[in-house]
Amino acid sequence: MICTSVENTPTATLASMAIDTQDAMSYRYLLAFLGSLLIIVGAVERGWAWLAVWPGCDLVALAFGHAKGIHRIFGKRPDGTLPLWAWLVFFPMLSYILVVWHLARSLSRKPACSVVTGQLLIGRRLLASELDGEFDNYVDLTAEIAEPSAIRRLPAYRSFPILNDAAPSPEALRIAIRSLKQGRTFVHCGRGYSRSALFALAMLLTAGVAHSVEDGLRLLTAARPGIRLTREQHKCIQAYANLCSSDRGSR
Repeated sequence: MICTSVENTPTATLASMAIDTQDAMSYRYLLAFLGSLLIIVGAVERGWAWLAVWPGCDLVALAFGHAKGIHRIFGKRPDGTLPLWAWLVFFPMLSYILVVWHLARSLSRKPACSVVTGQLLIGRRLLASELDGEFDNYVDLTAEIAEPSAIRRLPAYRSFPILNDAAPSPEALRIAIRSLKQGRTFVHCGRGYSRSALFALAMLLTAGVAHSVEDGLRLLTAARPGIRLTREQHKCIQAYANLCSSDRGSR
């Protein structure tokens, strides 16, 4: 596993750049629009164009999942696998996601993972051959892709599905983090720049390593340049930071 660590002092500029202007509502509207367009094309043109209805329905279903916060819409199990029905229903989308992920992994020169602290690493989904070292927690945040079998069998493996560019409730995030063991933790999503950053930032706030969202973002963006939180994710982590403050105040 190729990891990087950054020794330079984080800057406020890096933290401010880590907030994406993408709006969750516009994203799901885009999914719904594209899905509806494919369905209409398939229904009107007919013939082989009927095949467009399948991915069109997948996109509409995914838009619904984003709108309702259904992070297990693909049916990902706690053991990191996807059920057969998910492949039957979402085959066009899941196949596309898998192909794009492998292409991005092959063409990217960015590190697979990055060291944030001595106990926390974040990155993209790894192949079994890329795994190097032992972890007390191996946190998989992908909702749309199964984990390699060799990694799923690790005692440290934990699955906490989050839809791409989306965020769970602050309460669900807190429950997931409290379920982790003390020790070395690797957190990953698909490419390691959004969902993994959200979860890692929550861990930093929980541990008191970061004293604010901005403080945590400086640590993360210094360790892994390119990190971006969507507006929905930033709203989630701000609410999570408030939960942490309330917890400390009640002690």
